[in-house]
Amino acid sequence: MSYYRHPFVLWVAGGMLVLSLGACAGRAPSPPVSPPVAPGPSLTPQEVLATIRAREANVTTLKGLFQADVQGSFAPFSYSIHGTLLYQRPQAVRIKGFTRFGGTLFDFLLHGRSYSLSTPDRLYPVVGRVPDFSRLGDLSIPVQLSLRAIDVLLGKLRWTAEQFREVRAAKTAYRYTISLSSGDARNASFLQHIWVDRSSALIQAVEYLTSKGKRLITLTAGDFRNVGSKEQPVVLPFLVKVKEHATSGSVTLEFSELSPNVPVPEKEFEFQ
Repeated sequence: MSYYRHPFVLWVAGGMLVLSLGACAGRAPSPPVSPPVAPGPSLTPQEVLATIRAREANVTTLKGLFQADVQGSFAPFSYSIHGTLLYQRPQAVRIKGFTRFGGTLFDFLLHGRSYSLSTPDRLYPVVGRVPDFSRLGDLSIPVQLSLRAIDVLLGKLRWTAEQFREVRAAKTAYRYTISLSSGDARNASFLQHIWVDRSSALIQAVEYLTSKGKRLITLTAGDFRNVGSKEQPVVLPFLVKVKEHATSGSVTLEFSELSPNVPVPEKEFEFQ
């Protein structure tokens, strides 16, 4: 499933990328997050998708400050880190993590199909190309989950017509079901459920499960705020939670600041 292999983050081991946020699937819906705006007319599934894609296309750059709280057996201990996020459309992402005292934990950069990861304990950065994250070793899945998390934050929908399976309507949300390939020799499939509010067209939850229905990771988004203008609103979640079901690990990512469409120097996305 390339770098979307299960879904979002758990920066462990030495304090690497803690921007976990992917999502997993389940046959039963996760409790939907309360819409951030007053309910409006219910949109059709096609109108919801068109709204999400138009909203994502309007975010050309993004700067963010976050705190991540990590707990569970996938990490040597529970801890909190502070971090910064830089994004430039269509696929340039830079995430830096810091200790509470300002020390650097990691510096991850993805630009196009190339990536690098720098940490204080390495003389040279680890480099590679998507979809091969094997060079990152134990951090391979955490990195892929982190990138999936950013997609959810931005409201990116990457499925093709061939991957789409169905849409079901609940009282306040639509659930879209997508079939994803694992990319291995057996080409096993995973399913992705995406829950979207029917009136606001905001992504509330993303879940991944195996083709046999076993939950892998669940992501929920909340605390939606308008960080744009009244004329051009940009509504983003300031709180994202992820649970990795196999280890019962969890990551809570809370943004203190998200600034869309502000200048970001090109050098921020240059490999050193």
